[in-house]
Amino acid sequence: MKYVFLGGAGEVGASCLLLSIGKKNILIDAGVRVNERGTASLPDLKMLKEIAPTLDAIFISHAHADHIGALPLVHQMFPHTQIYATLPTQRLATVMLGDAVRVQELTEDTLFHQEAVDKALWRMETAEIGVWHSPWDDFRFQFHASGHVLGAVSIFLETPEGRFLYSGDVSAFNQNTIDGIRDISFFNPDFMWCEATYGADNHPSRSEEEKRLGTTVAEVIEGGGSVLIPSFALGRAQEIILILKKMQAAKAIPKFPVITDGLVNAICGIYEALPPHLSPKLQNYVINSRQPIFHTDNVRKAKPGERESILKDETPKCIIASSGMLTGGASVFYASGLASDARHAIFLSGYQDAESPGRRLQELKSGDTLQLGDTAIEVKCRVERFRLSAHSDQQQLINMIRQANPKALAFVHADPKTAEKLRARLYKKYLMYSPINGQTEDGTERPLWLPPEKKVQPVPEASLDFEVALGDGKTLHIPDEIVDMERWQTFASGDHTAQLKGKQLVITQQEHKQ
Repeated sequence: MKYVFLGGAGEVGASCLLLSIGKKNILIDAGVRVNERGTASLPDLKMLKEIAPTLDAIFISHAHADHIGALPLVHQMFPHTQIYATLPTQRLATVMLGDAVRVQELTEDTLFHQEAVDKALWRMETAEIGVWHSPWDDFRFQFHASGHVLGAVSIFLETPEGRFLYSGDVSAFNQNTIDGIRDISFFNPDFMWCEATYGADNHPSRSEEEKRLGTTVAEVIEGGGSVLIPSFALGRAQEIILILKKMQAAKAIPKFPVITDGLVNAICGIYEALPPHLSPKLQNYVINSRQPIFHTDNVRKAKPGERESILKDETPKCIIASSGMLTGGASVFYASGLASDARHAIFLSGYQDAESPGRRLQELKSGDTLQLGDTAIEVKCRVERFRLSAHSDQQQLINMIRQANPKALAFVHADPKTAEKLRARLYKKYLMYSPINGQTEDGTERPLWLPPEKKVQPVPEASLDFEVALGDGKTLHIPDEIVDMERWQTFASGDHTAQLKGKQLVITQQEHKQ
């Protein structure tokens, strides 16, 4: 098995993995870098064409742009290749890719048109979660719900060359809309590609963070201000709506107007249309209440052409609008109108790319200016960050990896420093790979990566030279970096004699004559 990341290794964005297994070429995900425009946003599609003159299958883990944004272009390159995804991902991709076309037309960075989206969606075959599917002899795959957003999956591959697991984006905890990833100990892959977005540290208590968000929003509104929550349209916005509704229903916070805008509204409609894929608790609500999940009571959608009047209206309110990193969409319009007034607040609730306006806002001091589109805005409003990620944290990732128990492991979907911190927790137990975009790796070869403090010089083929310590005067303790070496394990499995020569202890493996 050989693999190469065309994007998504050492970065969050443009996820795109090409696998060569036997005579099959398989692509997993085809995303874009959401903070880039034009060709800079794309994975290396030129390399894809050079390495894989044909593709046998394309698997899509979920419908976020950093995993599907380049799919229409990949489909144009390989128009006869079957695309596999879950039903929710297919429905969500229709909206997400359609919105991408609209944004490209507005910015004149056109990569594809609606016709390309329609053709790619036509080739998308939906596969049921939790069921094995066999597109070819001696090859089968299973989608396993990963708990990230509606329809998101980890992908299990059983092939003649081994068992492989692509985690996709993973959440270990139950959210308000969907449950977290369930047990994966039954699979035991030979190789696992695992996301590490938040692999450097651990999240605060989810329930406490939700309470903090609701009470802080209520505090601003009671003070006469309005709150903007820039939100990822898929997943995060739905969570925030339900957090506020739940706290208001429990009378933990007073009721106030909540307005949703942008792509958020279309995504809410798809969630409501697919109740079997929601959490059991939310399914029961749909069956018993026969009410919309999101837009009821004081929660409403912004009407077309209403944005200016929403800003002019002095009634304190909470606005939930895409995009989550203030890279475009309705949230930029509202942020431009609220940021310069100290009464108001902008609350960031998710991952902020290092180059995004959201990250810059997060790091600003009051009175600094923020560039939003073509406008520089003086920021006087309250700015806070809330940790409501739909990604697992370090300990949750470690728990999942231990459960999967792969023979070898590679971290992706994270900046290099974050991935390194997670690797440092696990390198003693697993073979660890460190993928680089554009670099083809042989998954059957032993990797060279070790943390800096553990690196050792290559040893001569004829001997293994190292220093040891006698802990109790009798027991010989071999360093971990030597014990893990395949040559040492082969050597240590035989019978030996030892002889002290000056300051050196020479250990010789005895040969058994037939």
